Amino acid sequence: MTNFNYRARDRYGVLTSGRLEAESPKAVALQLEKSGFMPISITAVETSDIFRAIERLTASFQRVKAEELIVFTRQLSSILEAGVPLTEGLAAVAQQITNHFFRAVVQNVTSDIEGGSTFSDALDKHHRVFSPLTVNMIRAGEKAGILAPVLDRISNLLEKEAETGNKIKSATRYPLTVLVTLSMAFIVMTLYVIPKFANFYAAFKAELPLPTRILMAANNVIVNYWYLMIGVVAASVFLFKKVLETKRGRYNWDRLKLSAPVFGPLFSKIYLSRFSRMLSAMLNSGIPILEALTITSATVDNKVISRVIIDIRNEVSQGKSLTEPMKGSEVFPPIAISMVAIGEKAGTLEAMLNKVADYFDRESDYTIKELTPLLEPILVFGLGMLLLLFALGIYLPMWDVIKIYKSF
Repeated sequence: MTNFNYRARDRYGVLTSGRLEAESPKAVALQLEKSGFMPISITAVETSDIFRAIERLTASFQRVKAEELIVFTRQLSSILEAGVPLTEGLAAVAQQITNHFFRAVVQNVTSDIEGGSTFSDALDKHHRVFSPLTVNMIRAGEKAGILAPVLDRISNLLEKEAETGNKIKSATRYPLTVLVTLSMAFIVMTLYVIPKFANFYAAFKAELPLPTRILMAANNVIVNYWYLMIGVVAASVFLFKKVLETKRGRYNWDRLKLSAPVFGPLFSKIYLSRFSRMLSAMLNSGIPILEALTITSATVDNKVISRVIIDIRNEVSQGKSLTEPMKGSEVFPPIAISMVAIGEKAGTLEAMLNKVADYFDRESDYTIKELTPLLEPILVFGLGMLLLLFALGIYLPMWDVIKIYKSF
């Protein structure tokens, strides 16, 4: 996007000037004409490479919340159902958006449409805001002439995703709070408490026991090598991100997530629910099943399940039913396969896929509710081990000092 300075006259001939952000001078002229101004001059604002770099860096930190996307799609769906043209509907929705970054994105989308672009192509330019699922469903809705219902389905999908994410955050808030508290307690004890006891015991020239030496070693590392610790953590995060950028690394990480002891079954249910609901929504929107499976595989956000969906698509393209490759995938439970098979035979595949998604949602909700009880024993065990380490580190030397004192 480029900033443009403009000079224009209104319907009464009054001269005005200002600045707009758009893709091209033509887009600026269209915005001005729509607002009732006659453009006189439009010039691009020259910016240095430093300012451009700062703008790109600032933009990289700007985000659009899921709740804002839900409100956007639902409001636009309602406006289009009322018979309002798309550009006018986008302009009306943009006025209600409080996020300046998101409002600018919607205004840019409106300008692109006024410049001759389709709605889906205009959205596709903003990958950080609109997912491939959203873009492809809107593209199908444009072709079928059912854009308003498609937007409503998108808002329902986004709402379900946000609801699941909030449930997981709520369930893991207590364990995370305990972990943070334990970490802070460990640092405080190691930095301030243990060294004083160690100095006191050193005056008696007593050999410190193993737990105390472990705590003193931790104190030495934190105090003298904290910068190395930060460097190691930063390097580990950087390498981890680089590994995830590779196909093999991302696949192995996604496979590890699915096989994790507590969270693995939960992730599996969430991904399968997402797959079933997205496939149902796209089939309802008129997207052919092969194209719908291709889009779903790219948006399911797990490479293991994505590969399974691609395998299913390839077998369906050879004339097989949807349930046949699902049976051999070892990912879908028998009840889900049976429901899809019934839907295929009865000609109600979209409705059955929705019921499959509801089934996985119920299972996910149950698993999320059980997260805290499942994690509590692990947290209690960790807390007990930490307290045991501190107790032994402090009191074992005290017993040795008492022995030395009695020997005198």
